[in-house]
Order: sequence, then structure tokens, then C-alpha cells
Amino acid sequence: MNILLVTPYRGAAYENVGIRVPPLGLLYIGSALKQTGHDVQVDLSEDKNSLPDFSDADAVGITCTTIQFKPGLKIARAAKEAGKIVIMGGPHPTSSADEVLQSGVVDYVVRSEGEATAVELFDGFRKNGRFDPGKILGLSWVDKSSGRVVHNPSRPFIQKLDDLPYPLRKNNEFNYQNLGVDGNVSPTMITTRGCPYGCKFCDVKLLAGRRFRERSIKNAVGEMEHLVSEYGATRIRIVDDIVNFDAGRIMDLCNEILRRRLPLTLWIMGRADHLVKNPETAEKMAEAGVRTMFLGVESPHKRILKAYLKGGKSSSEVSAQAVELLRKNGIEAFCGFILGDPTETREEIEQTIEYAKFLNPGTAQFSILTPYPGTETWGELKDWLVTRDWNQYDGLHAVFQGDHVTPEELEGLCRKAYRSFYLQPKRVARELFGSGAPGRPNIKIISKIMRAVKDIYRQGPKEEIIC
Repeated sequence: MNILLVTPYRGAAYENVGIRVPPLGLLYIGSALKQTGHDVQVDLSEDKNSLPDFSDADAVGITCTTIQFKPGLKIARAAKEAGKIVIMGGPHPTSSADEVLQSGVVDYVVRSEGEATAVELFDGFRKNGRFDPGKILGLSWVDKSSGRVVHNPSRPFIQKLDDLPYPLRKNNEFNYQNLGVDGNVSPTMITTRGCPYGCKFCDVKLLAGRRFRERSIKNAVGEMEHLVSEYGATRIRIVDDIVNFDAGRIMDLCNEILRRRLPLTLWIMGRADHLVKNPETAEKMAEAGVRTMFLGVESPHKRILKAYLKGGKSSSEVSAQAVELLRKNGIEAFCGFILGDPTETREEIEQTIEYAKFLNPGTAQFSILTPYPGTETWGELKDWLVTRDWNQYDGLHAVFQGDHVTPEELEGLCRKAYRSFYLQPKRVARELFGSGAPGRPNIKIISKIMRAVKDIYRQGPKEEIIC
């Protein structure tokens, strides 16, 4: 079959700073489908104002986060009107399959990990539609005879990750491009799937499960070498949720990178408590080329971390130790902070902002707590929502009413956090002539971030896309 895979517009938060991050899940599915003989085209333009060209496609597959859902429906409607089979997958369809299918413009929803489900589904299509969709695990669909939405049993998560082909990064006229806020092309990849922790604002356990699953070191570093040789990659973002969950494995991964002498600058994600528990990993990561590590700090307040079910040994002290450990080894910390737990006071949010300035990581990301469908936070806050306009679910707009801070006040505090952190005189002076080293924005990038934040809050409801 001729298949077009699409990722819709991500909203102003990405658009305004020029970030392009092709979703690996979609690229893995594309590769799996191509491996089984399908002709796969990919459109990752994320264009807000125009539709993909699906004139030659038999079927259109669309991946959606929550903020991409309404733009995704716009694409789905046009594809359906053109007589195409329409499939959706990704975070929002996985958690909200009923909503997706009741739109009337989507035929099937592929839930959670989609490689095997998509292959089975398209193999069914190749049989001229003479197949029973009820037998495909991980699929949701509409029974045409009854009009009832059917959710097939979930598909077990893939255990042998080495069996998966590399993501589809180049195909016909499609050539993978991943642009960060610094304008550099940095291909993304994963070496593991799943997260054993249960942070209640996160949907990873729904999408990838809580069991930590690993690719072999040989397979993972082999992909890095492939990215160097085939794409000339010099920077790679490893977007595992907790790459340092297993200290022995991260040491082995780094040693294999060093053994192969790969000239890479690496960006990784992990947990502060694991880093502090195994300080030797910081030195080894730096030796292997790690220059930036994302840490989900979230908050300095013990009660807030407990409310988030952050787990482990998370605390303000541990986060401070982790940032300092990275700094001593020449690795910039990229710290994420969440503002607006429903019980959080203005004073506590202000303290979080000051704590971020105290930590002084190379990069700080401030997000407003957002109850995404499928998370525990959604279950707790769905009755307190002030909007269900999915275009506002970008982590920068307040979508529920808290106990102490209004949505308008919370958005003002988020904007203040960015101004207060990035416009510190010492930081501006240091970066005025900076080169924009990995993990440390120079003055041009800081200006881009500040303009983006200003534009996002100025736009307000204008961001809504009517389908």
C-alpha cells in the first residue's frame, strides 16, 4: 500500500523558537511498514496553514500529542473527504480513542507502541479489507454494523527492542531533519523504553509501560555509528526517559562509544538521584561526549514532589548536588521545573523560580502543570478545568483553577520565571559574546526564547485552530 505518515502542527511553543523534533514513534512505524513491503512517505512539515499532499496515498497515518489533536483532525477530515483510510496514534489517541473515533473522520486508532499493531493492520488492508480488526491487539475501531467503538485488548510491550529496524530517517525525497532551539541538526534516538517511576503528570507509563526495556549496547551504539556515517551527525539527542536508570549499563554504553571513537556531542535525559548515587557515571558520560543532561527537577518543595509522586530520592538537595556534579565534569544541566500544583501558593511558585536561579543550570524550562488525558493528574483535575481547548494544552497555558492562584496569575508567573532566569545581569553578560555551547544558550538564543514567550502569551486564544 501507499502510506503517508504525518505529524501535525505542534503549536506556537515549538514554532516560535524554530524547534523541529520528528516523532521517533512515527519513524519507527514507518520503518516497520517499509520493511514489510509498503511504500511509505513521510510529511513532518508540521505546517499550520496548509495540508499535506496525500493524493497518491491509500492510507494516512497521523500521530498526535494533545496539542496536535485539533490540527490532526483537520488533516484527518481532509484525508477522509479524499477517500483515504485514516489512522491515528500517539499520546492523545492512545488515551482518548473514543473521542478520536467519535469524530467520524478516523477509521482506526493504534494505541501505545504501534509497530506491530500497524504492521498487522496494514497486512489486513492488503487482503482487500477481508480481515477481522477485532483480532488485532492494541487497536481501537468502529464496528460499522453497530456504530459502537471497540477497544481491542492492549498489546504487550515489545521486549526485544533489537528486533526493531532503525527509525525511517531517509526515504525517497524525505530526509530527516531535527532542529533544536540553537538551530543545530541533532538526530534523536532511544536506547531504552519504559519508565519504572510513576510521576502522575506523565503519560510515559501509558505509552511505553513501567518496565525498563533495553536495546543491547551493540545495537544502540551501532545506530549512533550509522548516524555518523550516513548523516554526518556530530550531535545526537538520546531521549530515553531515564538513560541512567542502570548505572552499569550507562557505563557500558559510554565505554562502547569511546571504543568506537565516535566524535559526538551528546544530549541525554535522566534522574538526579541516580546521578548522585553513582557519581562515577558523570565522569564517564563526559568522557564519552555528553555535554548536556536534562533533569526533571520539578520543584524544591518536598510536599509538591510527593504530590507529583516523583518517587526515588528526589529533593532540592539532591537536585543541587546533581547539577554541581555535572558542572564539575563539564556537563551543562538542562533543568525542567513545573509550576502550579493545584495546592501550590504564589509564594511557593516564587520560591521555585528563585531555586532555579540558585541552581543556575545552563538551561531552564518552566512549564505549567497540565493535566493530559490518561494521566493521574487528568483524573484529579478534570472537574476543575477552565478549558478543553486542546490547543491550550502546551504546558505554557493554565487550563485548570487551582486553590490559591488563578489561571491568569499562573501564566504571569510562568512568564516571570523565564524573564527572571534568563535576564539575570550576570547571565546576560556571560552569554553576550557566548558561542551557544551545547546546553548553554547564548544571547541570540536567549532573545529568541524571550520573544517566543512574549508572543505565546500575547496570542492567547488566537492560537485556536478551528477544524
